[in-house]
Amino acid sequence: MKINIQQQNTNFGAYHIANCNDLRIYKIVDKQDLNYIRELPKKIKMKELMPNLSEQEYSRWQEMLEYAVDNAIQAGNTTYLGVNGNKPCGIITFFKDKITELDCICTWPVEYGKKVKLAGQTLFYQMFSDFLKINGKKIKLEAITNGPYDTVRKYENLGFKQFETLPTKVKMEVTAPKVKNTVNKLSQKLDYEVVEAEKINLFKELKY
Repeated sequence: MKINIQQQNTNFGAYHIANCNDLRIYKIVDKQDLNYIRELPKKIKMKELMPNLSEQEYSRWQEMLEYAVDNAIQAGNTTYLGVNGNKPCGIITFFKDKITELDCICTWPVEYGKKVKLAGQTLFYQMFSDFLKINGKKIKLEAITNGPYDTVRKYENLGFKQFETLPTKVKMEVTAPKVKNTVNKLSQKLDYEVVEAEKINLFKELKY
């Protein structure tokens, strides 16, 4: 599936570029909207959103969000925000190149105890689509092994393979042919629709 985005002027704010199931996808391109991203760790409290996790698991999940935000504001990274209703529910940030590096993906509920369905897969789909547009060769990531969920297994379900194990994380990668196969499978599951890129101000349009 091709994604056609208008030529973007970074003076105009984030771009609403796609809808997928109950989500809207925004591409972060403006400094003002990066300020919105910077506020996420202060506003999103995992302990108040998901029950029955240990203190360590809550802490690690919050650290993942902070890490995602830190990388989102790095020059050269591509960042997308997933939104459910009028609240953010996920962020993905990566360095897009022939060898694409996923820096972080983090999703969270917008209602207590209720995960947003397909939020993570939708953000991955967006990254995969960007990767295929530039004829990328490989995507690499580091999956944490001391967080609240089994991220290694989730990434394996998206086609990633392990190639190095470290104390608290596993290095994984996926090649372009496998990405194409995964995108085809996700296309059957996700009601993904490209929309005409609309410039918005996140502070005005969204809540936390």
